Amino acid sequence: MVLKTATCSGYIFYEHENEPIPSTKDCSIILNSDDKPVAIIKTMEVELTPMNQVNEEFVVAVGERDRAYQYWWEAHEKFFRDELKTIGGDFSEDMLLVC
Repeated sequence: MVLKTATCSGYIFYEHENEPIPSTKDCSIILNSDDKPVAIIKTMEVELTPMNQVNEEFVVAVGERDRAYQYWWEAHEKFFRDELKTIGGDFSEDMLLVC
């Protein structure tokens, strides 16, 4: 089992949706397929980081696939390129991430 202790999204998406960025006051309730609560996630830290400055320690904490930086970069670049197109934005390697 892979433990996921970090995640990220593009800051631009919070701006576009006029949503506040996560804070250390946030908790999220995770529901199973029967809509029953199975976990609570507590936000412990929030950092705004350019994508090209995300370090390997963070990538390991994200816990995706083999935890390799190259895989993380390629998967996130593709995701962000696709999502940015839907709002008329362009990808840049230094786009600001909410980590």
